[in-house]
Amino acid sequence: MGKRLQQAKAAEQIVQWAWSSLPVANRRLLEAIGASQCQVVSAPLGAVLDDLLCSAGLRGLSVGAIRETDGAFGVWEPRLRVVLIRAEDPRLEGVDGATREECLARVAWHEWGHALSVVRCEAVDVARGRALLEMSPQGIRERIRLAGYPVGQYTHEIVAETYALLMLRRVRGGDGQPTWLNNEIYRLLIEITDWTD
Repeated sequence: MGKRLQQAKAAEQIVQWAWSSLPVANRRLLEAIGASQCQVVSAPLGAVLDDLLCSAGLRGLSVGAIRETDGAFGVWEPRLRVVLIRAEDPRLEGVDGATREECLARVAWHEWGHALSVVRCEAVDVARGRALLEMSPQGIRERIRLAGYPVGQYTHEIVAETYALLMLRRVRGGDGQPTWLNNEIYRLLIEITDWTD
C-alpha cells in the first residue's frame, strides 16, 4: 500500500473517530441539518468542491473561490450536505502522528461546529460578530483576523473554533466551562450546538 493511500485511510479513521466522539445530541443535530456526511479527499478542496458542485448540476466555484478553498483543511458545503476534509496537506508534511491526528480531528470538529452555527445562529448573533470577537480568547481572535474573514463570518468562525477546542478538551477529559471562555460565548455555543457537559 502506497504512502498516500495509507495517509488517506488513516485520515478517514481519524475523522470517523472524531464523529463518534461527538456527543450524541450533537450528532443528531448534524444529521438533522444535513452535515453528517463527510468525505476525506487527497486533492486541494477547491477543485474537489467545484467538481462535486458541477457534478450535482449546481453552479461551480469562481476561479478565486477555488483558489481560496484550495488552501483550506476543511469545508462544509450546505448545498451538497457534505463536509470535506483534506487528508494530504503540505502543512502536515513531517509532523508526528499524534499532531496529525489532533489536527484532522480538530478540522472535522470545526467544520461540524461551523455547520451548526450557519444553520442555527440568529441574525442578531451574526450582527454581534465584532463584539463577540473582542470577547474571544486571544488565539481565536488572532486566527480569525489573520484569515481575513468578513465581519459577517465572525460569529460562525468563533462558534466553530470554540466548538473544536471544547471537543478537544472533552476527549482529554475536561468538562464544564473553561476559565478562558467568556460567559456570553459559552451560552451562545450551548444555544447553537446544544452543548452539554
